[in-house]
Amino acid sequence: MNSRRQLVQSLGYRGSRRQMLKGAGALGLAAGLGATSIQGRSASAQEARFGTLSKEWDGTTLNVSLVAEPRSDAIQQLTPDFTEATGITVNYTILPYPNLEEKQLTALTQQTGEQDLIHVDCVWMGQYAGQGWLHPVQEFVDQTDPAVLDLEDFMPRVLEEQSMWEDELYGLPFINAVFALYYRTDIFEELGLEPPQTWDELATTAQAVHEAKSADGVAGLTLMGRRGVQLLCTHLNVFGSMGGYYYDENYTPTMATEAGVNSIEYLKSLLQYSVEGALSNDYDETAAAFQQGLAGMNLQWQNAAPQFVDPEESKIVGKWNIVQVPGVEEGGEIRRTPTFGGWDLGISTDSQNKEAAWEFLVWATSKPIEIELASSGPGARRSTLADPELQKKYIEYPVMIETLETALGRPRIPVWPQMNDVIAASLSEVMVGQTEAQDAMTALDAQLADILIGGGYGA
Repeated sequence: MNSRRQLVQSLGYRGSRRQMLKGAGALGLAAGLGATSIQGRSASAQEARFGTLSKEWDGTTLNVSLVAEPRSDAIQQLTPDFTEATGITVNYTILPYPNLEEKQLTALTQQTGEQDLIHVDCVWMGQYAGQGWLHPVQEFVDQTDPAVLDLEDFMPRVLEEQSMWEDELYGLPFINAVFALYYRTDIFEELGLEPPQTWDELATTAQAVHEAKSADGVAGLTLMGRRGVQLLCTHLNVFGSMGGYYYDENYTPTMATEAGVNSIEYLKSLLQYSVEGALSNDYDETAAAFQQGLAGMNLQWQNAAPQFVDPEESKIVGKWNIVQVPGVEEGGEIRRTPTFGGWDLGISTDSQNKEAAWEFLVWATSKPIEIELASSGPGARRSTLADPELQKKYIEYPVMIETLETALGRPRIPVWPQMNDVIAASLSEVMVGQTEAQDAMTALDAQLADILIGGGYGA
């Protein structure tokens, strides 16, 4: 496919902008859309009610629910400064991904009012906003100091994918993530290797490292092979670059296509060069393996990078680099579709403290705070990702700016959580050798069709 329009159509969009936003955020679709969709009716600095760190909400207590990642811990450490300035107390609940989702769904479906601000995985947006669990924030944007909020500074691609649903803004991006390939510079120099550009090259490079270094306890690469969301996200890097996606323009499932079958068979072929126990490894295990020098390459989210520069924990400080994920060569060019992800921070509709919550949200995503949080992972502002001094310190920033232009998002339609579960299960069946790829993907398509039709998608 030569045009962006053709590619968008191939990824399951029906044509209207609203319908596109219900699906995946593919290949820069949001570039130029995010800022204009919510363009500027912000108050002047003199009129602004929000972004001023005033005492208007002195004595308010906010309950904030966040995913357990370094950036969540870091904002908690900075919060006493916010409390001192505003008088607003902030209580945090920070939980691992599955526990967070379970707790939030219980609170939101029952409308208990116990959470004011909640982390929303970008793939939950259709469910959370579509069910009316998130409060649209344009009314607050209109009353916010534009110099502090600077909405146009957020990368449009990220703002659209993480924080918007059906042309409405529901919070602001807080954790920005895209897949990348880490590699050991010392090992690659020793063996005369170059970073792989295609998936075929990744396999041969992994084999070369594994054969040369496995006796020393170093595998070719890490692999998030445990059944779950990380296996699914790892697979999408390959699946998308082979021209695949989960459904077509009519919402007909397409996992049993050549791209669907070949992509999971390819991942399975990498197990022979992967770290021991790869089928049981998830985000934390793969990051730890690379951090401890147990692999020559690490296919993972770019937000794992802070763990590899920690002088107290990492054995590879100064011995690694990061590049774009490989892809498929086609017509002299390489088609890459790094998996895109990230977290919105939104206000729950049943919160009794929406205004104080917005003041916190503006502060937590402001430029100065984003810079302070940089050591725990990147935010979503172009000004920080493109800052030359920050790029020297955080070498993943240039790669992020490049990859976000071609990154491939998972569907954000309300039924995606159900689809996610059955896709992850089927991919795992193939990885562990329980089912042949073609059989597993054929059965999976039948399951996905039932889910999509039940959710009002497809015939």
